[in-house]
Amino acid sequence: KEKRRVWRKLHLAVDATTHAVIAAEVSLETVADNEVLPTLLNPLRRKIKQVSADGAYDTKACHALLKKKGAKATIPPRKNAAPWEEGHPRNEAVT
Repeated sequence: KEKRRVWRKLHLAVDATTHAVIAAEVSLETVADNEVLPTLLNPLRRKIKQVSADGAYDTKACHALLKKKGAKATIPPRKNAAPWEEGHPRNEAVT
């Protein structure tokens, strides 16, 4: 009988200017990347200007969190993405 390996993922928040790691979180493979974003960003006391992330973070919850934090979201839309409500900044990236 083959044992299934348990994978862990390391999620990092990195200062784009200094390249310093400003937040880190470890999760199991079963945790979606977008679920970890609040855990990474909410404890930070610094101003967040921009967040660049992959398409796994293209969720309404992630975009809402970034808007609340005053951060620009640089997140590519997921494959086959549809536009959100009219006027949402993300719609510019959805074609």
